[in-house]
Amino acid sequence: MKAIYTSDNTAQIVERQDDIAEVTTGPGYHWPGETTCRVMNTGNGYIAHFPAPNCTMQDYYVCLDYAQARDLVLGLSMFKKELGFEE
Repeated sequence: MKAIYTSDNTAQIVERQDDIAEVTTGPGYHWPGETTCRVMNTGNGYIAHFPAPNCTMQDYYVCLDYAQARDLVLGLSMFKKELGFEE
């Protein structure tokens, strides 16, 4: 499964394979093809991994159970416009 989201002359590509979804940079970014987020369904919830953009920063992880992930999506859905999604 694959989706492409465009905004301000840039594109982000979201691909899912089995229990893993990855967001990568597309055209318009300095380094197209770079992974910006990887989400894994662990069977107990989700782990989102945000790789560090350079060697002086640390990777960032967010761990959510299924209820927390659903609540986060519901809450963020109220910010669609600010996040660049169409109504």
